[in-house]
Amino acid sequence: MYLTGTYRHNLDAKQRVTLPAPFRRQFDEQVCLVPVGDALYGFTPESHQAWVASFFEDGKPNPRNPKDVRLQMKLLASTVTLDLDSAGRLALGKLDATKLAKRSIERAVAVVGAGDHFEIWDADRFDREMADDDLEDLMFG
Repeated sequence: MYLTGTYRHNLDAKQRVTLPAPFRRQFDEQVCLVPVGDALYGFTPESHQAWVASFFEDGKPNPRNPKDVRLQMKLLASTVTLDLDSAGRLALGKLDATKLAKRSIERAVAVVGAGDHFEIWDADRFDREMADDDLEDLMFG
């Protein structure tokens, strides 16, 4: 799976967002959503499992290391697995309202490909984030 591109959508009255068609083709029936920074990260269940494992040296937490155990617990506890409906929509309204409010996600969103996952951003916040850096400066600066 390799997700790219930026797509603009509006949440509907039930706080659902439609995944872009290129993304829907790479997801079966479920999406694991994780609040990270200013966005919600969306993974397939398999890529979510790999992402969580990537935080640990051997792919799993050391049970004798309290920091590893707490990190795994927090990652898994803050993840919400949602079903995609028949129209390819995610019901963000099923999330704890503070997860959306903290990210200022209300109506206009940017759904952004990020390689092994996608990110859902408030559209205005995403535009500000993208304006902060020039692509050529990041590439060659």
